[in-house]
Formats: sequence, C-alpha cells, structure tokens
Amino acid sequence: MRIAAIGECTRDRYIDLGVERVGGISLNFAINARRVGASHVALVSCIGTDAAGEAVSARLAREGIDASHVYQLPGATASQTIHLIAGGERVFPPGGFDPGVLADFRLSDADLAFIGGCEIVAIPVFGQLEHLVEPLLLDRQRLRQSRSNRSPRTAGVPARDTRPMLVADLLDGADLGDDLASLEPHFDAFDVIFVSGDESTVAQLRPYAERSRALLVVTHGAAGSSALVRGARIRAPADPVALEELVDSTGCGDAFQAAFTVDYFRHRDVPRALAAGAARASQVIRHLGATLDDG
Repeated sequence: MRIAAIGECTRDRYIDLGVERVGGISLNFAINARRVGASHVALVSCIGTDAAGEAVSARLAREGIDASHVYQLPGATASQTIHLIAGGERVFPPGGFDPGVLADFRLSDADLAFIGGCEIVAIPVFGQLEHLVEPLLLDRQRLRQSRSNRSPRTAGVPARDTRPMLVADLLDGADLGDDLASLEPHFDAFDVIFVSGDESTVAQLRPYAERSRALLVVTHGAAGSSALVRGARIRAPADPVALEELVDSTGCGDAFQAAFTVDYFRHRDVPRALAAGAARASQVIRHLGATLDDG
C-alpha cells in the first residue's frame, strides 16, 4: 500500500507548558499510517532552515517515512500554537497558525507524477492549503478528461482505473461556509471525506451523502464517530480512556483518519475501519504531542 500525505508539517508550540513537538496534520497522518502497517508512506511538504525543520527531518527518518518530496526552503517551518485545557482537550487560539515557508510551497510536475503513482493520497482541505489542493484536483480532472477522449479503437475497452484514491480532511468544516454550503464540489473530487462535528453536522451532511459516491466520516471526539454510506449511517463508539489518562487530544483526529484509511482500503469494511480509527486515537490521547514521540 503506497500512501502520500500532502500538506503541512509543523512545530507545535505548547505555550502554557513551554515545550514544542513535531506535528502537523499531514505529518501526523503519515506517521500513524506507517505505524498501523502501511508499507510505503511518503510526505509531500516543506520545512524551513530552522531547528524545527531539522526535527521534522529526523523524525521522518526514524519513522521510515519517504521524505524524497519534502523540500527545505529558506525561512521558518510552519508552526501551530496550542493551549491544553481540562481533560486533555486542546485549543488552537485565533492567529496561532503560522504557515512559514508552507505559504510559498507549490507542487511541481514531478510531485504530481509521484503522487499519481500512489494508491492513496490524503490532504487536509482548508484555506491556507488551497494552493496545494487545487493542482491536485486539476490533475485528476485532466486524467478523467483524457479517458473520456480516448480514440474510437479503444472506446469499447474499459479503462484500467489507476488514479489514486483521494482522502480529504475538511477539519471542522469552518471553511465551507454556513450549512457547509461549499461542500458539494468535494463529493465528486474525493473518495473519502472526514469532517469533525456533532449530530447537527451529521444531519447537514446526510442529504449530500445520499447522492454522493464518496464515503463521509464524521468524528465526534469522545462521542465516537459516524460514517455515511449513500445516506445510511453507521455509528461507532470511541475507545474508553480513563480520565486520569487523558493527556492531549492533539493529533487524535489525524491518527483516527490514518488508521481508518489504511484499514478501510485493505478490507472495505466500514465498521471495522471505524473501530481501527478509534483504537489508534485512544493511544495518541494518552501522550503529550500528536504522534507518541517527544523528539
């Protein structure tokens, strides 16, 4: 299983504790996917010429992540400020994300060719990464167009679908507008879509799911998770964690998504994949930092 995680790697700054950890949605996804058994996982991103960039590089090497498409650009590695509150919950304060060199990073033709050779491609979809999402989707559209324009000699022969499966993390959907109004185009673009939310989020998504081929997964934190398959809802509980073991929820969603994705694309069993995601998230929340490591 070849997976590419595209997007961010960050310096997570726990300002109340005065400590830092390597993190970032895409890096967290990559490390967790590798740890649950994906044979080849690559990160496509960039780091700065600072100590945080060195820490990211060292961590990727220790985890066996393919960093051949992680580029070093002059400047600072992206960073995220984090506050920890009761029960291990984390808060990202307004303005706490600094994209650093990520703001100037663009996918090259070589990157797109590499991504196209993977089986699964995961990317977070939010405003600061729009410049990475758009070329990825345009590349997929070009592939579809080339197939529809095949010559008459091959028109009757089914095309072998070699495109990667695309997985999107829409975070809490805040960038989608009121009532998730900008969600519709994502259903044609992605195969699996993750959103964090509550019962109202499920209710909003259900009409979209009924007419979409995409699998929607809504994570509810301690309340578990839901999958919407053609509008039908499958629920799963979170793995129980004792109150005294709740340390830091940073990265739990990324861990859930990685474990779900690997398990789902292996077995195509939604309840099983939901359980795999819950199990992985319950391990991450017991530790400070998003990926069970203090390096």
